[in-house]
Amino acid sequence: MQQALRMPLKFLVITLWYSVLTISTLAQARIVGTVLNETEEPIQGATVTAENTAKSFTSTTDEKGFFGFITLNGGPWAFTVQSPGFTPSQQLVRVREYVRNRPLKFMLARGAAGFGIGALTGLEIGDVQEKLQAAESAEVEHRYEDAIHLYQEIIEIAPALTMVNLKLGHAYFQNESYEEAQIAYQMILENDLDSSIAREVYCNFGDIRLAVGMTDEAQGWYWKAHNTDLAWSKPLLKLGQVALATENRESARMFLEMAITSEPNSTESAEAKLLLEQVIQSP
Repeated sequence: MQQALRMPLKFLVITLWYSVLTISTLAQARIVGTVLNETEEPIQGATVTAENTAKSFTSTTDEKGFFGFITLNGGPWAFTVQSPGFTPSQQLVRVREYVRNRPLKFMLARGAAGFGIGALTGLEIGDVQEKLQAAESAEVEHRYEDAIHLYQEIIEIAPALTMVNLKLGHAYFQNESYEEAQIAYQMILENDLDSSIAREVYCNFGDIRLAVGMTDEAQGWYWKAHNTDLAWSKPLLKLGQVALATENRESARMFLEMAITSEPNSTESAEAKLLLEQVIQSP
């Protein structure tokens, strides 16, 4: 009898252990990127370090300049790239779980091996991360004025962190301060951006135009965001939503189908599927 009782308990413990292991694995995020020189040629053997306040991981670029991390937890991470003969570069990135993170791109300039430049040069990474965490928490709690103030503090001490300008613009947008949001996004466009940043800015411009009733201009910006990254579903979803709002069912169906096809596993794709079902089912 005792043996019969022990067996189910043993299997229960094993089942729970595998469940915890599975959940822990699923909660880890994947992020990849490339390291290039000034002429956009790959740099092989560059050292890429990912660190937050608790952990640090290291990766090395291959012959195509490619690197990747697959065991990061969600939250703010500082990525530092170093290679002999090049000036190091740094980026502070918010890593997201369960979704595809935007690939990172580093452009290293030839120069001294020491830290001469970089978004976080001379700063305590932990301090910046803590401020960023506090700002994001304030935004989630709809304390937009507090979030705006914290983002501004981060920009003041680390003006090269383009991501924070994006977040500042978003906080202004949520606070319905559209003119300030426009200025924050415009400041990003003054830099030489790669497509991964530019697409976000264009899409956000579309959101601002839509919020103030300028539908045609909003569509133009969403289309520009789509042309910047044809595999990104977000602007296609936005175009589908605008088409639905203007009762253009044929265009809505086209854009929603494109959103689903372009990025099948994204949150935007899932939302597009729900909207498409409504379009198909409605008379």
